[in-house]
Amino acid sequence: MDVATAQRRKVVLAGRITAFLGAFHLVITTAFSMGHLSTWLSGGLWFPANGLSDLPPATGAFWLTFGSFGLPLLTLGFLIAWLGGRDVVPPAFVAWALGGWGTIGALAFEPSPFILIWMPAAVLLAARRRA
Repeated sequence: MDVATAQRRKVVLAGRITAFLGAFHLVITTAFSMGHLSTWLSGGLWFPANGLSDLPPATGAFWLTFGSFGLPLLTLGFLIAWLGGRDVVPPAFVAWALGGWGTIGALAFEPSPFILIWMPAAVLLAARRRA
């Protein structure tokens, strides 16, 4: 296998892992938050009575699901995989930003899977190093 093919596979793999983490987050958190769906659809999230400092459970569940990083992470994963399929290695700052975000999230909130974002970040850094 030549260097370009190995590099492409790494980038596509990193994108797929990133997309999987975003999709998995959305599926799991949505499954646990379905009891709040009627509140979400009825406008119950608008203008919380206590402001943003004391959120009701339905609002917290929204921010854990659709308002979370899950959908942007899924989209970023698709973008990374798409770039890899076109022999483009994303800049190193993408990997470092993901890794830094995962580290800060893991330090602030445990137990959580934040640290898992280092898997695709490390693969991207390895691909970038070969570029």
